[in-house]
Amino acid sequence: MSKVQPILDELAVEQLDKLLFRGEPNHWPNRHVFGGHVIAQAMEAATLTVPPEFKLHSLHCYFMRAGIDTHPIIYDVDPIRDGRSFLTRRVVAIQNGEAIFTTSMSFHVGEQGVEHQIDMPDVPQPEDLDDDEAYYARVLRAFGKQPKDKPFMPFEMRSIDRMDLENPKPKDPETGYWFRLKEKIDGSPALHARLMGYISDFAFLSSNLRPHAMIPRDPRLKTVASLDHALWFHRENFRVDDWVFYKTDGYWTGKGRGLARGALYDREGRLLASAAQESLLRLKPEEKDAVS
Repeated sequence: MSKVQPILDELAVEQLDKLLFRGEPNHWPNRHVFGGHVIAQAMEAATLTVPPEFKLHSLHCYFMRAGIDTHPIIYDVDPIRDGRSFLTRRVVAIQNGEAIFTTSMSFHVGEQGVEHQIDMPDVPQPEDLDDDEAYYARVLRAFGKQPKDKPFMPFEMRSIDRMDLENPKPKDPETGYWFRLKEKIDGSPALHARLMGYISDFAFLSSNLRPHAMIPRDPRLKTVASLDHALWFHRENFRVDDWVFYKTDGYWTGKGRGLARGALYDREGRLLASAAQESLLRLKPEEKDAVS
């Protein structure tokens, strides 16, 4: 039985009207909707309103309210501009009559120009790294907890320089992980792009916590959430059921927020996409007093 297909099915959106779509929420362990899930559904809704020769090259998102995993999500697409080379769409995701998320997306027909990229860093290959899911299962058992049988991520991931959850120490904010879908899939380049949008929100803000020997579930933290998210696609024909390296760099943290940058490379070292995200990292009151 497929472990990936049910999650892919959850990502599909239903077209209600020319510019109106409905998607089902995913079921995250904290009862909220995963931000990457909303990004992927908004990408599909917007893409369904543009001609096929236009390809999504950038999106800029704001997360405004936590999504509820028991309510459908309505995606309202606003066709802001249709030009000869670029199209712009704004999408608002709505639950219970309130906006939970908004994004602006730009589509481009693609043109020829000069080319260069920042090369991929020299990192261990995925075959030389332990699987993250297996590692976290061992840690849970060490704390007397049983790992969940049902996976909530369709990707397998292998982190470099992983934070030791049993004995956390400050780490360099520059890190990363390899990921790929747990199964090979058929699908268009647009589907693989949506899945990259999905995972681009996963474990991104953790890079901002590494220098402080923290993880998102650290008891010193009151609120941890993505505030905004940006993604730029540099290539079209890539697959996320092959290994992709996600370099993450939590290069500033302060004032209860963190800012991270990311770069996604295939195994040949081609830069596929770039990302940026600001997150909310709110301390509990007693911790604020301790650092003030």
